[in-house]
Amino acid sequence: MERNLSKSDIRFHPLNASNWNEDFDESILENYRFAGGRRFHNVDGVPYFLANDEEEISRLQMHHYLYRYIWQSIYSSPMHEKLALGNLKVLDSGCGPGTWILDMANSYTKSIFVGVDLSSTMFPSAQNEDTPDNVAFLERNIIDGFPFPNDTFDFVHQGFMNFAFTKNQWQNVIFDMVRITKPGGWIEFTETDIETYFAGPLTKKFMKSFHGLLNARCLDPFIASRIESYLQSTNQVVDIHVERKSTPLGSRGKKLGELLSCNEWASISHAKAYICKFMGIPIEEYEDFVEKIKKEYDENKSYCKSYRIYGRKKY
Repeated sequence: MERNLSKSDIRFHPLNASNWNEDFDESILENYRFAGGRRFHNVDGVPYFLANDEEEISRLQMHHYLYRYIWQSIYSSPMHEKLALGNLKVLDSGCGPGTWILDMANSYTKSIFVGVDLSSTMFPSAQNEDTPDNVAFLERNIIDGFPFPNDTFDFVHQGFMNFAFTKNQWQNVIFDMVRITKPGGWIEFTETDIETYFAGPLTKKFMKSFHGLLNARCLDPFIASRIESYLQSTNQVVDIHVERKSTPLGSRGKKLGELLSCNEWASISHAKAYICKFMGIPIEEYEDFVEKIKKEYDENKSYCKSYRIYGRKKY
């Protein structure tokens, strides 16, 4: 039977290895925990619960290219001419494996790009990959604030961080992003709703439980719709634009829809024991459960939404 997630149920989170039915390694190495053969963050005050390992790096890289295709670009701010001229400083907040920043750095070789993330194990150098000379990476917990002076960057970007910050942390992060942006510089976000639109009954049941999981961790599944107001509340950002894309899921979206569906489910595959507990289904039925939801995508013409929100800091 389905039920909503309570605060006390947080002890059943997949990072708590005692709740896994699979083999697990309970050892903790500094800021990481290992469970079910996957690596996770283990940092106080950080609500992010997705995996942090090579498998997740591959998924995030594919995620970047899927959304690059959906948007037919990797940013929307009017920065192309200035970036091409060079001598600009660009920050990617929560850069992960650096796919966005490497894409940008290879396109704009005369500008400087800096990626910041909680985990240096995600950086290309940790994967023995070469990086362009105009790229640098810095390990930093963004929740603690950016270690840069005011008015440092010409362009500040952040993408797909809806699981990274609590509702209260989001506003602080945005204020700090504006602080480090130069007057006249641009701040841009790409985000998705954590929702399936035109959902079937099983999909609705899953989304209700998953939203309960997020709410228990003070995460907002619809943070994308609030970013514009957060930017406005700084009283420093003007020319704010909000762009939206709707993308079919499953076979109705052809190869893109199928790949996007697979990528989304891969992101939470490590939490199947947790999901099954709150969906009231046996763990051995999880794969069949996922396939039924994917079938509902086709039957109900389901789709997801993504957003770009960007604005210019006042002079």
